[in-house]
Amino acid sequence: MRSSYTNLTRTFSSYLYILPPVVIILVFIIIPIFYAIDLSFYNVHLIKPRIKFIGLRNYLYLFRNSTFWEIFYNSIRWIGFGVLGTLLIGLGLGLFLNLEFRFNSLVRGLIFIPWIMPEVCVAFAWRWMLNSEMGVINEILKRLNLISNYVAWLAEPRMVLYVCLFVAIWRIYPFIALMILATLHGIPKELYEAGAIDGANFWQRFCYLTFPQLRYALTIGALLTVIWLMNSFTTVFIMTEGGPLHYSEILPVLIYKTAFQSYRLSRAAAISMINFTLLLIFSLIYLWVFRKQWRGS
Repeated sequence: MRSSYTNLTRTFSSYLYILPPVVIILVFIIIPIFYAIDLSFYNVHLIKPRIKFIGLRNYLYLFRNSTFWEIFYNSIRWIGFGVLGTLLIGLGLGLFLNLEFRFNSLVRGLIFIPWIMPEVCVAFAWRWMLNSEMGVINEILKRLNLISNYVAWLAEPRMVLYVCLFVAIWRIYPFIALMILATLHGIPKELYEAGAIDGANFWQRFCYLTFPQLRYALTIGALLTVIWLMNSFTTVFIMTEGGPLHYSEILPVLIYKTAFQSYRLSRAAAISMINFTLLLIFSLIYLWVFRKQWRGS
C-alpha cells in the first residue's frame, strides 16, 4: 500500500514538473492559434466594431485579389532565393573557415557579428548605408567607378526586394556557416586519408566524402532558413515598409498593415492562417528530418 502511494506521488510530481511549460504553450500558442482561426471567419473591424459571421468570405476575397497574389509571389521569391543564397554563402564560408590559416579564430569572430546583432539594428544600419543621397554604399561604388550616379536601392521596383533579401541573408548566413563548420569538424580524418590513398582528387573527396556528411546539416539549415525568412517582418518593414507600392512586401508585412493600418483584423487573421499553414508544413518537415538524423537513419 505504501509502495503504491509512493509511486502515485512520484507520478504526480513528474506531471507537476511539466505543468509550467504546458501552461505556457497552451496560453501563448494553442489558444491564440484557435482564436485566430475563429477570427478569420468573422468580419471584425478595429474602428467599426461590428462582429458578423461571414464564413470563408475573407479567404475568397484574398484568393480573388491580385495584390495578395503579387505579395504571395514576392514571398515565394523571398524564400526561394533567400534559402539558395544563404546555403551557398554558408557552405562556402564554412569550408573556408575549416582551413587552417593565421588569424583563423579572429576571422571566425568577425564573420559571426551579423548573427549576434539585433535585427532592428541591422535593418536601420543598412537602410542608412543604402540611402540614395548620403549612403556609404553609393559613395564607395562611385569612388571605385562602378556607378556614375547614386542609385536609389530602396526605391527601384525591380531590385528593392532583392536588396532587402541581401540584408536578410547577410544576417542569417553566419549561423549556417557555423552549422557547416561544426559538421566538418565531426568528419573523421581517416575518411580523407583513405580517399587520398585510393587516389581521389580534391573534387572527388568533396563530392563523395564531404558533401554526403553535410546533407543533414544543409537540409536542417535550409528548413530553418525558410522558417526565419517567412517570419522576417522587421527587416522589410524597417527598410521599405513593403514599398514602393507592393514590390518588396511579403506576407508578414501584409498581415501587419492589414491589421494595424487598415484595421481589418479578420482579414489579417485569414492571411496569418495562410502564412501559418506554410510555416507548419515546413516545421513538420524540419522535425521529421531532425528526428531521422537523431535516430541515425
